[in-house]
Amino acid sequence: MSMELAKDLTRRSVLCGIALIAVGLLPEAANAAVPAVGVKVKGKKLLVDLKANKALAKVGGVVQIDFSDGSSIAVVRTAPGNKGLSAISLACTHQGVTVIQQDKQWVCPAHGSQFALGGALVQGPARSALQKYPITATATTAVIG
Repeated sequence: MSMELAKDLTRRSVLCGIALIAVGLLPEAANAAVPAVGVKVKGKKLLVDLKANKALAKVGGVVQIDFSDGSSIAVVRTAPGNKGLSAISLACTHQGVTVIQQDKQWVCPAHGSQFALGGALVQGPARSALQKYPITATATTAVIG
């Protein structure tokens, strides 16, 4: 195989991948939770800078907060306004495996439990919704805990 052909294949692969993402054929990449930025700990509460987390500006937006112990929570914009945020644990209520976002729901990769974006149980084997944490918000900050 010539070097020129190898360059063309590599370039073509990259361009095809970009095209697939652009037309939405890879929805997981387009809709995955993004890591939260501007998160501060104050006592036993988490403060999330809403202006720094642009994904939360629109309904359906999600940011993920990962902790050093391997656990994760998500902040989800479920409705407009200060009361339209939910904070949920990303540990499946079946066996504690971390759920992943697939389009507009959370799915457990271990046994297939499905949860709505806001944490409600859609399909088992889990028997209950994802754990919710108390959350309050102002125009600039969400306080979890």
